[in-house]
Amino acid sequence: MKLMKLFVCVFVIIPFLSSAQQTDYTKEVAVYLEHNGTENQYAYAYDEMLKMLGSRFPKTDTNAQGWTYLEANKEKAITEIKSLLVPIYKKHFKKEEMRKMVAFYKDGAGKQLIADRTKLTSDQKQELNDFYNSEVGEKIKEKQPVLTEEIAKVSEGWSRDLYETAMSLLKE
Repeated sequence: MKLMKLFVCVFVIIPFLSSAQQTDYTKEVAVYLEHNGTENQYAYAYDEMLKMLGSRFPKTDTNAQGWTYLEANKEKAITEIKSLLVPIYKKHFKKEEMRKMVAFYKDGAGKQLIADRTKLTSDQKQELNDFYNSEVGEKIKEKQPVLTEEIAKVSEGWSRDLYETAMSLLKE
């Protein structure tokens, strides 16, 4: 019996665990979402929701706790949407592809693309073209329709839940 347990541990569980470690690149995807502007887009959406709600539900003694919660909850909400987006990217891109995508957005043309596309230099435009004509860039273009659809579904659910939470906290 002990031999059987040892066999199961060595030949079944250990390879499974090492395989899981090799395929888990959640951190790389999260870094990609930070650098490609996705995180900023959701932070902006959160801020805009608060502005809209502020005009509809000004702070009062009655809803002050709700406002305090919403104002303090931004980072948690952004972390939540990122955790919902990570599986989408992992489904469509391998770890090495994700590393190349991160590298592009962490440097030169990728940074400028996010900061202000209109100020790309000719060298940066060439770098951008080279990236999108690379194997990874071609895959991004190929996957764009399905990514857009899957991300839209997740985003819709996230924003709906966020709005419902906000409404429940601010209604008097």
